[in-house]
Amino acid sequence: MFLLNDNQFIFFSLLIVFFSMFFYAIERFSMVFKSIVILTFLLIFFSIFPYKNQDGINLLNPQTILSGFSNTSLITVISLLILGQGVVQTRVLNGFITNFLGFFSNNTKIIIFVTLFIVLFLSAFINNTPVVIIFIPIIQGIVKNLDYSMSKFLMPLSFAAILGGMITIVGSSTNLLVSNSLYNYAKIEISFFEFALPGSVIAIVGLFYLIFFSKILLKDRAPISNQLVDDSKNSFITKIVLNQGSSLIGKAIKDSNLKELGQAKILMIQRGEHAEHGPFYGFILEEGDILVVSISREQLTNILSQKIGSIETFEKDDQSDNQKNQIITEVMVTPSSSLVGNTIENVSFRYRYNCFVIGLQRKSKIITSHMSELALEPGDTLLIQGEKDSIKALRTQSDLLPMEWATSEISSKDISKKSIYIFLSVIFLGAFEVLPLVVAALMGVVFMIMFQVLSIRQVIRSVDNNLLLLIVTSLALGSVIQITGTANFLSQSLVDFLGDSSPLVLLLCFYMLVSITTNFISNNACAVLFTPIAIDIAEKINVDPKIFAIALIFAVNTSFVTPLAYQTNLLVMGPGHYKFIDYVKFGLPLTILCWVVFFITFPLFYQL
Repeated sequence: MFLLNDNQFIFFSLLIVFFSMFFYAIERFSMVFKSIVILTFLLIFFSIFPYKNQDGINLLNPQTILSGFSNTSLITVISLLILGQGVVQTRVLNGFITNFLGFFSNNTKIIIFVTLFIVLFLSAFINNTPVVIIFIPIIQGIVKNLDYSMSKFLMPLSFAAILGGMITIVGSSTNLLVSNSLYNYAKIEISFFEFALPGSVIAIVGLFYLIFFSKILLKDRAPISNQLVDDSKNSFITKIVLNQGSSLIGKAIKDSNLKELGQAKILMIQRGEHAEHGPFYGFILEEGDILVVSISREQLTNILSQKIGSIETFEKDDQSDNQKNQIITEVMVTPSSSLVGNTIENVSFRYRYNCFVIGLQRKSKIITSHMSELALEPGDTLLIQGEKDSIKALRTQSDLLPMEWATSEISSKDISKKSIYIFLSVIFLGAFEVLPLVVAALMGVVFMIMFQVLSIRQVIRSVDNNLLLLIVTSLALGSVIQITGTANFLSQSLVDFLGDSSPLVLLLCFYMLVSITTNFISNNACAVLFTPIAIDIAEKINVDPKIFAIALIFAVNTSFVTPLAYQTNLLVMGPGHYKFIDYVKFGLPLTILCWVVFFITFPLFYQL
């Protein structure tokens, strides 16, 4: 063991933090690997150079450095991620959102505004990433038939989700981390809606910027046609039966589609022995009608989950009904398959593979009838439904090639309702402080499992290991700069540099410093590292530390300038065909706008 003086500890702490940020910025290694390396280095360094108090106790022992694994904010963030995954998995919001947007079907600008507003609102209560995942296909459906590129809308989608995170304490994981650190260091709590009003002002102003300037500042980098899911090459021909209780009964068809069916195109309608071909203007649907549609796998999964209709299989003697815990996937008929030249009905597909065919794709032909009597050809893609074990067993078959990346799970409508009830209950209990948020969130996870909304495996897969280890490492670095006095040194340096400036000037300079930094390192790391500095500055100038903590929350959420600044920015980068410069051109003005709104409104709300 070797002993260092206080100045040496401050120097090495700054060096460790700087190189940790640099290491995280390197794209060569995974986030998990980088976090483990940094944690291991901290454990080794402070074991060789212990930071001892007057009693000779090492204040940065392994228990302290690894205490982030038991941190309540980490547990809350992970639990909320799991709850958000439950909402996404059951597709409970998809039908509501699609139907709601249907009211504005004649006005594209209103649809875009309403969509981004819904994203902003949901992001105040649900983790941003699941919200963006939900809305990517919705945005695609909206702009598919418009003379616009997807690149005009996906970056605003990500930015709207980030802005929504400024409204409540659960809007972003960074908010929870700052709140937790503030309580640990100063025993001050931030309530659920503590900063909802100033956060809403910044978010709404930012939303109007996204709407009015996205068409000007964002280039048409993506093709006009849909690039992700609803491409023509992913369309299957299948039959949807309108059973009793279907929401389509009594509806009139406009052109060849209905808003309940999304972008699915109706090719033919079978009513008894009669077949109705298009055009279908004014055709009223009745119970028992069979719609022959061209539809994507994801759209069909949504229809089955919402019980808009059921599927007529390709085998006449198959009386199977939709069952729980079933999935839809795509398989390709191989060139050497024994199915080639045979029809689906003749080979008894249902009994041979324990799953049934519900759709057929053949690129060279449009098939509208007698699909069960069509001889299969090499390269045909079948859309099949079955239990997970049956789908898994297809891997051992040489007749079919499973496309495991093209798989969707059918959710029960009852389970979908349970997922949203559980999620809303957690938000209610946390918002009104009936239970501590971490307790309410954990209880919600238990109920998600108990009511079979999510399986244990799905819960485990919902945990983002990158985020988990990043937060733990950030908390460890935060402890280092707090305990060694590095935070006090930095805060004093900033106060000395600004001289006799007012508390408001110090706050605004601190906000700008954090806002710039958060675009180059993880916003979670930025939040944890700057919280002790914020508290020290506030104490030195006799300002409530909560004010600086809330300013820090707003600053770390201005992650607009680089794709690395926030995970939703990376999520839309590929589909939107964005370049790094696009984030600078569109994100920098938004960041400056947030600065201006903050500078004007924050002093009014907190009387600075």
